[in-house]
Amino acid sequence: MKILHTADWHLGKRLYKHDLRDDHVRFLDWLAETIEQREIDVLLISGDVFDTTNPNDGSMSLYYQFLTKMLPLQRKIIITGGNHDSASKLNAPRELLRHLNIHVVGCTNGDCREEVIRLATGSTDLLVAAVPYLRDADLRQSVSGQTYEDRLEAVRMGIRNHYERISDFCHTEYKDVPVLAMGHLYVNGASISPESEREIHSVGGQAAFSSEHFPGGFNYVALGHIHVPQKIGASDTVRYSGSPLPLSFSERNNHHQLLELTVENGQVTAVETIPVPRNRTLRHVSGPLEYVREMLGSIESVDEHLPTLVEVLVEEENETLSARTHFEQLQRDYADASFLVAKSRLIFKNRLQGLESLYVADTHLQDLSYLDVFARRLDNAQTEGNDRELLLETYKQLYRLVTEQSALISHEDSANTLS
Repeated sequence: MKILHTADWHLGKRLYKHDLRDDHVRFLDWLAETIEQREIDVLLISGDVFDTTNPNDGSMSLYYQFLTKMLPLQRKIIITGGNHDSASKLNAPRELLRHLNIHVVGCTNGDCREEVIRLATGSTDLLVAAVPYLRDADLRQSVSGQTYEDRLEAVRMGIRNHYERISDFCHTEYKDVPVLAMGHLYVNGASISPESEREIHSVGGQAAFSSEHFPGGFNYVALGHIHVPQKIGASDTVRYSGSPLPLSFSERNNHHQLLELTVENGQVTAVETIPVPRNRTLRHVSGPLEYVREMLGSIESVDEHLPTLVEVLVEEENETLSARTHFEQLQRDYADASFLVAKSRLIFKNRLQGLESLYVADTHLQDLSYLDVFARRLDNAQTEGNDRELLLETYKQLYRLVTEQSALISHEDSANTLS
């Protein structure tokens, strides 16, 4: 049996204001061809199919077009929900998709039978423990008087217990059948992308979940959530596939890939890396204005399907009207270049604001994550030490609760409208 492990597609993702739809179209076309050419039996997608819990029509269309394209190939597909996905939107067509050999687990309901999928190809029998992203509410109940450390330990034990229940169920109900697990979480020690994963310390990240916490009964653990492809711990069988295309400029040099597993005689006998073709180049150019202009002028057309995207950061020592004027002219000069300027910013190094060492001109709210905004509020209040850490973690929990509740309300409103 040949299995393909991928994750973190983030359909609907934008780099600043630039839509990555064309990048995703080319990736999905290539993926369908690869599955056919390499005679893949099973496709695993370990969470974050979409970039937001309320994906637009274009993102949904890409998703269903890909699934439709896979139907004539008669491959098995297993999709789990990630922290960016709406569990209700993923689960809505699950009963229909199940009849098409497409299994979707958007969220957990605590029933192991809903998350364990048995596959058989020829003489090979295999179980897949399709564990989605586990939210706080899935793992623990708040208890009055709990310390911050107690809450983190409860999350850590909740994740561990969930996987142990799944493992026990598999080996009790299906003796001597190999088991692959899926997961969407941060495992301690994983390398992250500094921009697109600034908010990575969610469930699992807070609790410093370790690879040793996975039960020993899994032959392979197919992870999502981290965009950098990597092995975890000393084992070759606990892996992040990484994202298939760069989702931030900090990921521009990542080696994007898929992982092909071969299962024979109840064992994973090989794990092969399949590089994902790069359809677009990302560039970051920073420095004084004249240096930036020189670097932009040296960018040559790249023989790729899509134009190069460039992130520009102009750093000047002193704030002057001349610097601002020349910066605005720079943007106009390259408006019709062979590449696209996705974002340009101007920084004056001699200005101080609050506790920051740099004054950033032209910074907009969309440039910042919700954690950046809250961190600046804490800076202004001069909140440091344990109080700052506790407030940040509490704010993350509140943010997740609000966004998850908002997604649920949106789904219920849509259902009421249809009815």
